[in-house]
Amino acid sequence: MENSTMPATEIEKVLSDILGVISTKVVINENEIVELHVMATIDRNPKQISRDIQSILFVNFNINCDHKKISIAQVNHSTVLKSDKRIEIDELFYTTSGNLFKVGVSLTQNGTTFRSEKEGLNTTTNSSKIIANATLEALRQIIGSSIDFIAEDVDKITIGKNEIIVVAITVVLNRIEETLLGTSIVHGDIKKSIVKATLDAVNRKIVKL
Repeated sequence: MENSTMPATEIEKVLSDILGVISTKVVINENEIVELHVMATIDRNPKQISRDIQSILFVNFNINCDHKKISIAQVNHSTVLKSDKRIEIDELFYTTSGNLFKVGVSLTQNGTTFRSEKEGLNTTTNSSKIIANATLEALRQIIGSSIDFIAEDVDKITIGKNEIIVVAITVVLNRIEETLLGTSIVHGDIKKSIVKATLDAVNRKIVKL
């Protein structure tokens, strides 16, 4: 292998564009791929996916990867949302009582409502995470319990004249862990923007909306 530095992040990004691949995790030791974990749909034969991975690694990065190092976990269609099953925000409510913040998030899909309620300490940082995690819990009801999510951070940034909510989500499926980022421009209700940014984070990798 001729490349001097193994670009793990770039490799994961390129491999995630392969047909049927949802996400990837590359484990590198001493500048060599020792493990390559792949989460994919059931649409394609895993051997085809493995061959595509080997070809792209060689063509793009001049890396020869033994197929034995590639582990592919395939997810049933019920786990990955379909493009004809749009998720919409149905309702968002929240209350405060002393130091307690409570939020409820309802999402709809094909006329069915999925609702989650969360509560916790009423601080600016924590209340934002509570909203994000309530959204994730409602989403989990839609896509199934095989995927675990947690909101790691919620922040507000300013770009030009726009305030933007940024949400960082950690998703774990079949012991593969990945951080996802979602954004939403604030139009009035910042709490609703947190819900939108949370959905955006998950949509980028796990759900194909």
